[in-house]
Amino acid sequence: MRTFIAALLILVSLPACAQFTLGGGIEYFSWTEDTQPIKVKESGPLAVFTIGYTQPREQGFLFAYRGEVYFGDVNYDGALLFSPNVPVSSQTQYVGTANEAQVRYRTQGFDVLAALGIDVWNRQLSSNQQEDYRVAFVRLGVEYATGQHGWLFAAGAKYPVWTQENAHFTDLGFDQNPTLTPGKELSGYASAGYRFDSHWSVLGFFDGYRFGQSNTVFVTAGGVPQGGFVQPATNTYVLGIRAQYSF
Repeated sequence: MRTFIAALLILVSLPACAQFTLGGGIEYFSWTEDTQPIKVKESGPLAVFTIGYTQPREQGFLFAYRGEVYFGDVNYDGALLFSPNVPVSSQTQYVGTANEAQVRYRTQGFDVLAALGIDVWNRQLSSNQQEDYRVAFVRLGVEYATGQHGWLFAAGAKYPVWTQENAHFTDLGFDQNPTLTPGKELSGYASAGYRFDSHWSVLGFFDGYRFGQSNTVFVTAGGVPQGGFVQPATNTYVLGIRAQYSF
């Protein structure tokens, strides 16, 4: 969150000729875990606010930045952690921020981009059960814009190059708090929209992650071994719409 706010202050201080954007919208969030005998599913709306900066250049290599914050409560359908056969329905609270630096090559309306980013979020399942995720990712893709107005398109692939999950085991009564490392798998993203003039545009978008099962960690409670824990294989995506104002 501090990184996002710092980036916003930097963008506001840029000269008027710089191309930067502010946006906001809503996204449908989905999270599924490959658990047995009851599969964990979460879904619901999240609010999202975005900022961005693109170096103003008609062609050639240029730099860009994209950032966002997102938050909201979604429905949880799954099972209890220590009683996987007992179904339960509740709500999960999410809050997170993503920031990425991009290098682009622009020609005739097309941008080919490569990006490196960090996505950090908190998943609050109950008063004493939460998870903190940190994911570094690379993104490769293409974007197309028709100029001052017209259609906008983007598509590409994303891969998490580094993952870390803090499951806060000590909050659950265990003696240790080992780090989980979700597996890394390729995913895709896409967006489409329309620019009405040099300032306003509307975009629909799809993005997400695919994580394989994490490493197994072992914990004790009062010195007594409690067995191993993993983060199951997980698929998560967002499908949303946002309005965007460009300066």
